[in-house]
Amino acid sequence: MTLLSLCMPSNRKFEASRRSIETALDYCAARDAFLVVADNSGDAEKREYWSRHPSRLTYLNTDDFDVGRNFLAAIGAAETPFVMMMGDDDEIAFNAQIQPVDLASLPVDHLGVRPLTQVFLTGRGVVRVQEFGLVENDPVGRIMEYSKLAGGDNSAFYSIFRREPYADLMQLFADHHPTRGAYCDWAQVTALFAYGKMAYDPSTVFKYNKDQWSNIQKIEKQVVRLFVEAGLPADSEKYDALLRFLDLFVFLSRPRSPLAATESQEALAFLSGAFFNIYLRQVKQSPEKYSETMQYLVDLALEEVDMMSRFHIALVMADNIKPGLKNGYIEFYKAAQA
Repeated sequence: MTLLSLCMPSNRKFEASRRSIETALDYCAARDAFLVVADNSGDAEKREYWSRHPSRLTYLNTDDFDVGRNFLAAIGAAETPFVMMMGDDDEIAFNAQIQPVDLASLPVDHLGVRPLTQVFLTGRGVVRVQEFGLVENDPVGRIMEYSKLAGGDNSAFYSIFRREPYADLMQLFADHHPTRGAYCDWAQVTALFAYGKMAYDPSTVFKYNKDQWSNIQKIEKQVVRLFVEAGLPADSEKYDALLRFLDLFVFLSRPRSPLAATESQEALAFLSGAFFNIYLRQVKQSPEKYSETMQYLVDLALEEVDMMSRFHIALVMADNIKPGLKNGYIEFYKAAQA
């Protein structure tokens, strides 16, 4: 039985994406997996070429889909119990010298599998290697473990996950998140890792293309672009810790998440305490960057100890970023509870 599907939302033209798709198909042949390509590039050559490819490839013509809808289309076409997202400028390979993790016998407390990740830059080659699983027994431990191991690099987003909880989280985000911003990938992957352990499998080698994040100037430009495209102010990076807290609080409060009720409560207590305090300290250390209203709300939050009261203050803070954002998060939270 085939257990894994690689899912690739693809907007690049034929030649620009060809290498990525070819490596994915080679990997699928070696691992008895499927590849789903949701192609919204509008490239007729690309569509004609991949539409007549062998059966391991499911090719979807999604020319009129936006980024979010295309992402969900790739996941939705996968019928295997495990999925792995892949960018159309990334590459993947199978190391036959290493025994792979057997997905069929993955323990129930594991949400998925972390590959060996090679972060590369065009013309420079591999600049960083990520070699880790997540072994802590509780969600708080895994959040802290990932924060330490990631080192500011979110390439672990491209891991193998159980399809159902992964798709549920992404569908909730696409349907109800107030901004649906691409900057939310940190909160998404942190929530997933909180949901369960991750085995480490170096037989899968994922090559993550970091060209768009290759220097300080590109990073600053990309960060601004992500927030602006989400409808937020260009200087919203200074609110990143607050926005991540709000997203994680919603994701980890979901009754349908893989977490037990006690685990969820422990995670939410950690988020409203030590995690939220990261943002509060930022404001206190650099008050000149924030409005007087935000500074006042931070003082209220520092005096508050109740978990939900702190969350409510954070919701009011969201309106200080952009009017209406508070109500958007309230609806997001309600949808998660439903």
